[in-house]
Amino acid sequence: MLVIVIVFITETRSGWYCRDCGLAVYRKQQKFSLIAGWWGLPALVTLIALMQNSGQIAPFAALPAPSHDTELPPRAVARFGRPLSPGRPVSRSLALIPPILLAALFLIVCCGGRSFLQD
Repeated sequence: MLVIVIVFITETRSGWYCRDCGLAVYRKQQKFSLIAGWWGLPALVTLIALMQNSGQIAPFAALPAPSHDTELPPRAVARFGRPLSPGRPVSRSLALIPPILLAALFLIVCCGGRSFLQD
């Protein structure tokens, strides 16, 4: 008996974000998609979602940097907290390893029987 389970999760993060918080949330979600989105049949959907998400970063990148004043009023810190660290860009992340390995595996499976060293 063969059972195929397809799970597709769409998640939206809405709210008021400063530039650093928006970048941090965006990068976290993109890295999660890069790591977890390739293991199944809807891998093409993951590629489309990654491209759509990359268009969502422009409004955050256009915002000015948040002020990291050390003298924030205690009520402001209690209500809004400090800005999140944006972290490393997705292009310099270890989260790129699964899609790269998947692409390499695909090329090996598709082209593995052929020898590229033949004259």
